Amino acid sequence: MDWENPVTSARDVAYAYLRAGLVEGRLRPGEILDDATIAQEISVSRTPVREALIQLEREGMVTSPPRRRPKAAEARPDDLALIIAPLGVLQELAAQLAAPRATDDDVAAMRGHNDELLQAVQDGDIGRAHLADTAFHRVLVNRAGNRFLTSSIDSLETHTSRVVSLYFHNRGPDGQSAREHAEIIQAVLDRDASAAARATRGNYLRGLSLAGESA
Repeated sequence: MDWENPVTSARDVAYAYLRAGLVEGRLRPGEILDDATIAQEISVSRTPVREALIQLEREGMVTSPPRRRPKAAEARPDDLALIIAPLGVLQELAAQLAAPRATDDDVAAMRGHNDELLQAVQDGDIGRAHLADTAFHRVLVNRAGNRFLTSSIDSLETHTSRVVSLYFHNRGPDGQSAREHAEIIQAVLDRDASAAARATRGNYLRGLSLAGESA
């Protein structure tokens, strides 16, 4: 899990541990987040846990009612459609910015992630399919080179992952997703920013439609 990766401070340890628990669904919506208990679980003091909880509250993952202990923020199945709509717009922009400047290595990475997605779909491994799908689009986000765009996408993807883990763990990208990704790859090869944006928009609009049907 993410929280087991090397980190640089006790606050980072606490943040990574709590974030992973929220995103993976181990910490359920409305669950009380007791700083003393969490500190004991990960062998740090309570102060870095409190700092991590404050950061997660800023990100909308934790709520802290007045004079009450923090708790995991609520999340509902119909939140997915609300998240995918703006996420798709931002990913469309990332594709538009990235297409003219993408490198051969970028294209190779996109193809590799798309192959992994298709293999995961064939294996029935939904979790792996989600990871491959995210990694595919991440290539374009990174190449777009806009840190504010990246930050906004990161935030929305965190909330997407949480809602999916809680309510849609049996639903994931499919073969059609891989075919849509192939269209994006071709647009990038052609250095066609408009086509890359259009193909990305179609990919996310279909996801939005599926989210609406599942809500």
